[in-house]
Amino acid sequence: MPDNDENRLSLAKAIHQLNFYLHTLGVPFSATDLYKKAYAKRESALEDVWLQDMSEIPEVMTALDEPFTTVTIVETLMRAGYSSVIRVLMREIRHQKITYSQAYIMATPRH
Repeated sequence: MPDNDENRLSLAKAIHQLNFYLHTLGVPFSATDLYKKAYAKRESALEDVWLQDMSEIPEVMTALDEPFTTVTIVETLMRAGYSSVIRVLMREIRHQKITYSQAYIMATPRH
């Protein structure tokens, strides 16, 4: 996890936005799945706790109200040092034979 609160919030928002994006595409995996696959060989899973607590952070839940793109999500993950998640995402895209295009996603009403 990044070392300061602002970076943690940005990363949590990006993960939440990526989850939304992947769910919208209907792929059989989530951002959390990608994270776990990327870091499965670590000795400690203590860092993974923050993934489970994201839904309890109101600022993270409002991340879908902000405009975002796949580029902003990837940039945030890369800047925060989570390039392994992006590599796993690209492998899964190829493995699942998902065609990929840049898309700008604005929040959609949640029911």
